[in-house]
Amino acid sequence: MIPGLAATSLTVRPTWLDHVDATTFLGMVVLGIISSLLASGPQLAVMIMVLVAMLLWTGLNPATQWHAMRPWLPVAVFVLVIHVFTTTNAAPLGHPSWGGLRAGVLALARIGLALGWLALFARLKSLDDLVRAVRWWLRPLDQVGFPTGHLALVLAVALGTVPQVMSEGRRVDAVLRMRRASATGETVSRWRRYTDKVMVVVPLMESLLRRAEVLSLSLRTRQPAAGQPLAGPPWWQLAGLVLWVVVLIRLFWPGETA
Repeated sequence: MIPGLAATSLTVRPTWLDHVDATTFLGMVVLGIISSLLASGPQLAVMIMVLVAMLLWTGLNPATQWHAMRPWLPVAVFVLVIHVFTTTNAAPLGHPSWGGLRAGVLALARIGLALGWLALFARLKSLDDLVRAVRWWLRPLDQVGFPTGHLALVLAVALGTVPQVMSEGRRVDAVLRMRRASATGETVSRWRRYTDKVMVVVPLMESLLRRAEVLSLSLRTRQPAAGQPLAGPPWWQLAGLVLWVVVLIRLFWPGETA
């Protein structure tokens, strides 16, 4: 499980997915996201049910899945509103339409599937697995001098640090709001809430600097996946990915018109 990126700290239930190589799993995530971008409405519904079932299978109960999605609700509402008023193939620009609502729901389904695939990978695979998988898929770039090892390390640092910084920013914001409310004894105005969010930047930058110092010291002695052989996944797992690609091409490649 990737710390800070996984949706929950609940115990992971053993499944056959544990035996899938991280390199293959990363390929599955990419193909799953591509499939969601190409699929139609009924196909998206089936994909969502399958992905939710896989998350349930790993021990992620429905309440925890809903709790993980709650921070995205404002984004979901924004996406729906934008599509309802800007889908011009259903109504003139600025006029709401049922076609725009349908387009918004489909867009949310695609976003949800992408997040679900990432959550599944983060729940079942470690940070070292992610680095090794990225390096294996990008290994042809080594021939042209591209530093794939450093790129994988940057990705690992970002995924391991950004969620913690965001969490700390929310805690600082909550403390500022509580202090402001207790000092005045009145409800904090909307303008004051905006200024408080600006005030969060200074302590958050100080925290980032401290984390950078600690991180630079720790990375001198350890790098994720350092010393691990860059071995590929079993051939039959790669064959499964190739079959997935063939199915995508067969289903969604534009046919010839008469």
